[in-house]
Amino acid sequence: MIDLRNVEMRGEKNMKMENKFKEFLAQYCDVEPKDMKDDMRFLEDLGLSSFDFMSLLGDLEDNFDVELNMDNIGNVTTIGEALALIEGGQKSA
Repeated sequence: MIDLRNVEMRGEKNMKMENKFKEFLAQYCDVEPKDMKDDMRFLEDLGLSSFDFMSLLGDLEDNFDVELNMDNIGNVTTIGEALALIEGGQKSA
């Protein structure tokens, strides 16, 4: 039997992390967090330069307590892909 309280808490935690990430990302572009969609691309849709994107990744590790695998970073082009990478890379407490 699935404990729905854990599912709800996990979903709420992910939503908070997503909102935090979008607020963080808004510091690097001119798009409001409420207007960001998972399929938006960092370079093409949000207007980040390659330098901005690399700076964002470095700050991401510090702000979200994640260790990013450098092999996977080249595959990250959208907000949704970054969120999945953050969720998979968070250090356990």
